[in-house]
Amino acid sequence: MSQLDMPPLVGRFLAENSGLNESEQWVIKWQYNLLGGFQRLLARAIAAADDTNLERLRSAFPVEVNGFLLWRDYGLAARLRQAGLEI
Repeated sequence: MSQLDMPPLVGRFLAENSGLNESEQWVIKWQYNLLGGFQRLLARAIAAADDTNLERLRSAFPVEVNGFLLWRDYGLAARLRQAGLEI
């Protein structure tokens, strides 16, 4: 999805916060339900995986799994809220 197809708030936030890494950008798209079919299903699988399967998924999808771990374990949600997103 291009930034032109995103809700204005999300597109503007991503444009104004170019320091976000790829994993952080993926989390924003995940939380705003902006992922396409495969990515949406991948996000569900990542969120449901136990630690063993999460490591297996990470070997194939490091950006996505790292984003999820930033969200789950390292306070990414709070950081994004402080930056102005309603997540």
